[in-house]
Amino acid sequence: MTASALALETFDNRRDPRYLVDDNFQVKILFTSDNPKALGKIFTCAAVDVSKNGLQITSSDPLAVKSVLDLSIRIKDSDRTYTLTGNVKWCKPTIGIAHTVGIQLKQRHGTPTDLTDWKKLIKHLK
Repeated sequence: MTASALALETFDNRRDPRYLVDDNFQVKILFTSDNPKALGKIFTCAAVDVSKNGLQITSSDPLAVKSVLDLSIRIKDSDRTYTLTGNVKWCKPTIGIAHTVGIQLKQRHGTPTDLTDWKKLIKHLK
């Protein structure tokens, strides 16, 4: 994954460093709490930025705010797939790309994830 550090503004209340990423992600929705029609959907999106506890992606499809998602994320030019769980914190329409979506990553009881490995990946982006 190619990344560059994103300088955060002083008003930004995020606690984790964010990194700009110029790779495409392939995202498959393994579970969604709000839209059963999205289950199994695969879409390619560009990551706007990532951190150890979240990601901001661009997507042609809107995702419901507050929905719980289990995602399978494959990073371009990598054999590794990350299974992650998160909550959609916000979804905004944008110019040129249909939606920008903020996802907060988390552990979910009873659902195995690769969150620990994801955090190691992000730690090495410095």
